[in-house]
Amino acid sequence: MPDSFAPFYIDTPPQPAVVGTLVCIPGLNSGAYLFGGAQAALPRWQIIRFTTPGVEGVPLPMPFTVKAYAKHVFKHLQHIPLTAGPLVVLGHSLGSYAAQELAKIMGPRLGRLVLVATSSGQPHTAQDVGALEAKMGQNFWQLMQALVANPAQGLLPFFGPRWPLQQPHAYAQFVAAREAALPSQAATLAQLSAGAMFSSARWVHKLLHPTLVLHGTEDILVSPTSAKALAAALPNAHLLLLHEVGHFPPLEHPNFWQYVADFCQGVHLGDKIIHQSGWRQWFTDFWERQG
Repeated sequence: MPDSFAPFYIDTPPQPAVVGTLVCIPGLNSGAYLFGGAQAALPRWQIIRFTTPGVEGVPLPMPFTVKAYAKHVFKHLQHIPLTAGPLVVLGHSLGSYAAQELAKIMGPRLGRLVLVATSSGQPHTAQDVGALEAKMGQNFWQLMQALVANPAQGLLPFFGPRWPLQQPHAYAQFVAAREAALPSQAATLAQLSAGAMFSSARWVHKLLHPTLVLHGTEDILVSPTSAKALAAALPNAHLLLLHEVGHFPPLEHPNFWQYVADFCQGVHLGDKIIHQSGWRQWFTDFWERQG
């Protein structure tokens, strides 16, 4: 049921025995609609789906930062009766930045993390934007202008090659939901600025929570190389790459929510990434970016 201004929605299982809580945090210009598949995959879990501040009338904390986003989520969680079972936080893109900050705030009270289509922020963000501009032949702001002018066409590069073609009705529904929830230009710029300034590089290694990093191999906004670096920096993380998937795995991959459900219930997924240091890491990253 929605709260006023719908900062979050709570999906309550019909059964009396709820075994855990999954908190979903969306990214730039996104809303709770992105996580519509969670309840079917986790029918005995309480699902709390947040809406990004600035979207759908949700107040935007100012100055808006990723830390402010995490505090916004934490504040609302303080007033929601949580289940006695495990607490898992899932973030997508900018929402995964907030999930990392939230994990730092909550410590061991938070059980597990699922980080989707994301990185540890800078300096990877600048590298990824540079690679995106080179691939598309436009600077970032030109890409954003194209997105505003023709959303259905402008969003296509951020998906893998299959889903929009195989599921045109679902793609059209996503575009319509996104357009209906778009915030003001000022809110969009505040979200972009928050994402551009974020970096967990100096402290992400202190997050000891079991973590699943889920990332599409065709994500051109956040590169798989950056996701791999995030998984390597987290002491207790595994990386699961989803082939032919872009920046929206919750929509694109048919098994995405089953992977999340399995991980929430303690199943080990993905590969452990061994951290490399110095020139070895630079060399690996360089050649992966060339590919």
